[in-house]
Amino acid sequence: MNIVFSIHYANNYWIVLLPAIMAVSDVVTGFIQAQINGTKNSSVMRKGLYRKVGELGTIVLVWVTCVAIELSIKYVAAVSTYVCIMEALSILENLKAMGVPIPDFITKKAHDIDTQINHGE
Repeated sequence: MNIVFSIHYANNYWIVLLPAIMAVSDVVTGFIQAQINGTKNSSVMRKGLYRKVGELGTIVLVWVTCVAIELSIKYVAAVSTYVCIMEALSILENLKAMGVPIPDFITKKAHDIDTQINHGE
């Protein structure tokens, strides 16, 4: 979990903007890989979009809560970083499904970070 709290954003607006950019990138790479593999499914895409709206909404809700009760912005940054990591992993999966060669050390490191965050290992 330390990795999530160790991230510092250049500007507070990046806390929302970066996950939004990552979410759009995930949608685009997901759509392209579905086209390539012939697995395009509108209900899956719709659920994914709803999830992304929920993720961004959560970031905004945590931000508003932190401002309202005067908590540090680091909590918002931690939620944002977690969302960015999830999106990055999904983008890597989409690229791999498209046939883009992803070096093993990148997928291993991404998996290690995911495990550390989700399972505290």
